[in-house]
Amino acid sequence: MYSTKSLNGFPAIQRNGQNVLSVWGHDWDFANEICELLNSFEGDPDVFLTEHDRKWLKAMDRAFSRKVQHV
Repeated sequence: MYSTKSLNGFPAIQRNGQNVLSVWGHDWDFANEICELLNSFEGDPDVFLTEHDRKWLKAMDRAFSRKVQHV
């Protein structure tokens, strides 16, 4: 089950106590909508990410975070 928690003042989407996505701009409505959407997919094996997809997303997130920190 996915839920939203505050992480350094920003909404973070968690699953089983682990952060899976942070939402910029303090947009709690958006974060809650994403949680509801993810929870609606729970149990649908066709929407799960592969390990390759997860690695790609993590790499993209790291690259984006580095660029944002330098701005």
